[in-house]
This record gives sequence, structure tokens and C-alpha cells, in this order.
Amino acid sequence: MRRALSYLVFIAVAVALGCALGPDDDPAEWPLLRLKGTHAEWWLRQQSQLVSRERLMASLEALSSIHSRYMHWDAGTAATLTWLQETLSAQGTVAEMDSFTFWRTRFIDTANVEVDFPGRVHPERIVLVGAHWDCLDYPESFQDSSVRAPGADDNASGVAALVELARLLQDVPCENSVRLVFFAAEEVGLWGSRRAANHWRDEEGPDSLLCLINVDMIGHDPDEPDAKLIFNDTSAGPAVTALEWASLAAGDVSIDTLRGDVSHWSNSDHHWFWHYDLPAMWLHEGPEDTLPEVNTDADSLVVIDPDYFTDCTRALLGAVLRLATPLSIGIQSP
Repeated sequence: MRRALSYLVFIAVAVALGCALGPDDDPAEWPLLRLKGTHAEWWLRQQSQLVSRERLMASLEALSSIHSRYMHWDAGTAATLTWLQETLSAQGTVAEMDSFTFWRTRFIDTANVEVDFPGRVHPERIVLVGAHWDCLDYPESFQDSSVRAPGADDNASGVAALVELARLLQDVPCENSVRLVFFAAEEVGLWGSRRAANHWRDEEGPDSLLCLINVDMIGHDPDEPDAKLIFNDTSAGPAVTALEWASLAAGDVSIDTLRGDVSHWSNSDHHWFWHYDLPAMWLHEGPEDTLPEVNTDADSLVVIDPDYFTDCTRALLGAVLRLATPLSIGIQSP
């Protein structure tokens, strides 16, 4: 139904622009034209309103209700990976498991989870969007942990935002590809994102990566609602480009950029991308607003501001679409 409504919206735009569709036109054969100017801004705002606060909060509640997503709590790992697969599948997206094993006082089996949306024009150009699904609580036990670790802001908020992004991207044809990756083992050594960065450096080829947008902690803000796109010299261009639509889509949240480097503000999954000189930025609630209760059992649903969280997810959608270059369906040349 939602896909059909999207086509109707585009048809309405076509009529407004003085364009016409033939009654026998197959939507699969409609020309793809880049969205531009005021039409693009209007369309982006329409798309941002499709972000569902209810879905975001339901995902966040489900993730934070898992007793612990700490990498040494095997039951939590299994529950999280099952939830990701089932939730993504239920909304029509196919998730691939990138399984791997790492050593941290013992061998730990885990996986990154990936979802691909191939570009219609340049599938070889990829916008990578990542969020780590693991969390921890202090004090931690290396061998095992039965301590409650809800990890609502850090980082169920990022994971829930990517799940919602996956739902929305199904109906948006883009020029470039988008790949979503749910990283494992961020809290215990950035293992999942290091694996992804190694893949781009050694196999995929750095030229195919337009940019990584790392989404880590976007659910809490104690004062004026704002968030940051934290970037380094390599990612300055993509950050400035993404900021335009992130700001347009963000509702009541102010989005700004913040420059960092590999020795400053790189304590998250963009670190190895910066280390390898690959373009990456971090969407974050802001260093000055970081949740004080991070990595404790107090990082629960009560710290989340649903309106702020929803607007940050809208900002993420805008940033991703700006880099992926959305195409319009159903608007034929006059």
C-alpha cells in the first residue's frame, strides 16, 4: 500500500508540473530524473514525515528489553541478531549476515548484519550507514556478564534509526547505492567496523565508498535540541553536502558540523575509516550533550526523548538521501 501511495504522490507532482503519464505506462519503465531545487526540498520534507516515531520507539523498546547486548553475553548476541533478521524481514528487507570470530580472552562468534539498496545509475558508488548493536555495563566481566545492560541511547537509538531507514529506502530509487550495516563489537574494540573498513581498503576499493555515516547515540539531549555531524579532513566534502538535507529534514533539531581527527572524537565506529583515510562522519547527539549514564543500567528508555530521537532519524534520512542522490519516478519530460 505504501509503495502505491508513493507512486500516487509522484503522479500528483507530475500533474502539478504540467507533465502527463500515459494510461498504459509501466511504472518500471518510467524515466528516472534527478530531483532538483524547490521540488527536491518539498519532496524531502514529505519523505521525512514518513519517519514513524511509534516504530522507532517500538524498536528501541525491543532492543533495550534484551537483558544485555554485551559481547560476552552469548544469549544477548543471539537474541539481538535474531531480532534484527526477523524485524528487517518483516518489513520487506533482506538482511545478510557477515559472520566472524574475534578474540577477547576467548573466541567470540558474532556478525555484522547488512542490507543493500542498489543504485539505479551508479550501483558501484556506495553510501555506507552504520550503527553498532552491542552495548555493555560497568563493571564488566571479560568471561561473562549477567549484569543488566539495556543500552537504549548507546546504541539502540542508532540501530532503531537504521531499521526505520531500511523501511523507507525500499520506496526511494536512488542514483547511488546505500548499504546499511549493523556493526558488532564496537564496545569491546571496534571489531565489526574494523572488519568493514578493512574490506573497503583491501577488497571493495576506497573509490567506491562515497562516505560512511556512523550513527551512535541520537536519543538524548538535555538542553536545546541539536546534533552534530562530526567529520575529518577526508570527509569534509560529504559532510557539508549531507548537512544541507539533514538540516532540512530535521524538524525542530538543529544540525551542525564539527571537525575532528583520528586522535579526537573518533571513539566510535568511524575510527578505522578515518585511520585508513576513508571518508566517514559521525551523527551524534553532540559531545557536550553525551548521556552521563552511558554504559550503565540507567541507559534505559527513560533517558530517551522521543521527539528528539525522531527528528535525528529524519536528519539521518536527509543526509543519506542527499549523498545517494534520489531519483523521481513518474515525472516525464514535457
